[in-house]
Amino acid sequence: MAINMKPFTEQAAFFARCSEAAYLDEKAGKAKFKEMGFTATFIDHDGSQAYWLVNDDDLIIVCRGTEPTEFKDIAADLKAIPVPSRVGSGKVHAGFRESADDIWPELHELSNDYGKTRTIWCTGHSLGAAMATLIAFRLQRAEDTPNPHALFTYGSPRVGNKTYIRAIEATGLLHFRFVNNADIVARVPLWPFHHFGGMYYINHYGNLRGLTFRQSCKDVWRGFLVGLKKKDINFFSNHSITRYAERLEHWATGVEYPQ
Repeated sequence: MAINMKPFTEQAAFFARCSEAAYLDEKAGKAKFKEMGFTATFIDHDGSQAYWLVNDDDLIIVCRGTEPTEFKDIAADLKAIPVPSRVGSGKVHAGFRESADDIWPELHELSNDYGKTRTIWCTGHSLGAAMATLIAFRLQRAEDTPNPHALFTYGSPRVGNKTYIRAIEATGLLHFRFVNNADIVARVPLWPFHHFGGMYYINHYGNLRGLTFRQSCKDVWRGFLVGLKKKDINFFSNHSITRYAERLEHWATGVEYPQ
């Protein structure tokens, strides 16, 4: 079934699992994506990685997030210097732009075979979410590549300054940005960087909620204090893509976690 025919809740859970599978090595990743119904091409340039997925209905770009054992990934996260974007509007995080630059040539070559006659989905977690955001905007601007149907991100850091964010918003690109409770990565880097896209917030109990800023702060600290009792620093554990995927799959069933 084409992805756009699935309910939104199932789409969110599906792309979370795609983002989780992106952390697998090439052999395991291709096998996993085959189980999910896709032929996968692994892209790896200078430590930046992504999977290009194809089937009869859909094209997907899944960017791999930060791997704690990879120096290149850590360096990219820390390189929080505003630099001109590749689309001619605003500034973006230097480390994220560098990682997107690494994989863009091959993605561009693969995607321009389809032109504007097909749509494509972009997704990723952590650093991969930031890369997917930059790649999605480049696809929108390019004349010979598919237009993104939507962007799904999990635990995404802030990517660009206000000018960049206004420019990407003006394209009408749909961005579904999921944040799991106290996930610290979704709260960095600070000024002058900003988020693109409205937030879908997963509360301390694991349920999707629309909360005010005050309510979300209260919920974050509730989760943090409960985590301390369990010797779990949930500013970091809440960043786990597996935790995102599990909670979103539960959401897709229509049954909430008990509170």
